[in-house]
Amino acid sequence: MSATIDNARTFDNSSTTVIPRPEPAAPTPKRRGRSALRVMRTGVVVLILLTAAGAGGTHIVRQRLAERNMVDAGKAVLTAQPITVGSADAAVVTEMMTTERTSVTAGADLATITLTADGGGRRVQKLQAPAAGIVTKINVAPGQIARAGEPIVTLYDPAKVVFAVDVPLEKLRKFRLGMTAYVTGPGLSSRITTTLEKVEPKVDAGQQASGADELTVVLRPDPAARATVRTLVPGLQFAVVVDTTTATGSTPAVNSA
Repeated sequence: MSATIDNARTFDNSSTTVIPRPEPAAPTPKRRGRSALRVMRTGVVVLILLTAAGAGGTHIVRQRLAERNMVDAGKAVLTAQPITVGSADAAVVTEMMTTERTSVTAGADLATITLTADGGGRRVQKLQAPAAGIVTKINVAPGQIARAGEPIVTLYDPAKVVFAVDVPLEKLRKFRLGMTAYVTGPGLSSRITTTLEKVEPKVDAGQQASGADELTVVLRPDPAARATVRTLVPGLQFAVVVDTTTATGSTPAVNSA
């Protein structure tokens, strides 16, 4: 009897059925397409980032090279050849017919004067502008006496204003005539372009006595900047940088003085 039971148990164990696990289903074509699209998008993003990084690096290099080629020339002063208007004889200014910062045309009436000496001629005279320009200063106010030859009104031609900057010889050796220089300062919303026109001896007795080695660089504003320069006051100071990559091959500035 026990043998029969053991045989039955043996039979039962050997007949146990093992159910295999189902294998994962193969991805459908739709899922495969989505995966490929994700890979492509990732590759495009990486490519864009690499390109941007390369372009940024190139831009930085170019910017640093450009900054290296820009030489600080120092502080320039806006200068203008003064045009003085006065009387050959002493006179009283009876009426002023213009104001400072006013543009006048050639022949415009500037003031009325009355000569103090009775020379037998016309005592009341009108002073007229010898050329077109801008009035920079009223030297003698109405009611005051102007001495013979003393300026009563001073003006200048805005088309002839220049920037003058004193430059040491060591730095001047980097410059050439015709180079482009950029000017920034009071009254300018953005930099203006000028051209290195010439080099002149520095006219300053104190500077000459000290033995300093400097020359004056004259910068001529470009025609496009003249309208802006007209609004500036001679005597103001401006910052100047010179682009040494321009006017290559032209006359060295140090040799033109």
